[in-house]
Amino acid sequence: MSKFKERYIFCFESDQHDETILWRYTDEAQHAANNHRTFKPKVYDLIILNQELPKQLKFDIRHELLSDILQGDSKLPQKRP
Repeated sequence: MSKFKERYIFCFESDQHDETILWRYTDEAQHAANNHRTFKPKVYDLIILNQELPKQLKFDIRHELLSDILQGDSKLPQKRP
């Protein structure tokens, strides 16, 4: 068994940066997303893995990413009772 936690890494195409953005959830957010059906991420739940980006650009990309995630959730069909 590995001493490192398995983490999912995602890709995102930002309007603010030409290269692909790599990101993941915090450990707490990943646990909540996997165990609670009504989980909605917050800006501080998103970690940008591209180290070369300036701090302000990372901040702006996190907001863009969160907006994209939440818009994607609203496009899901409603569940029937």
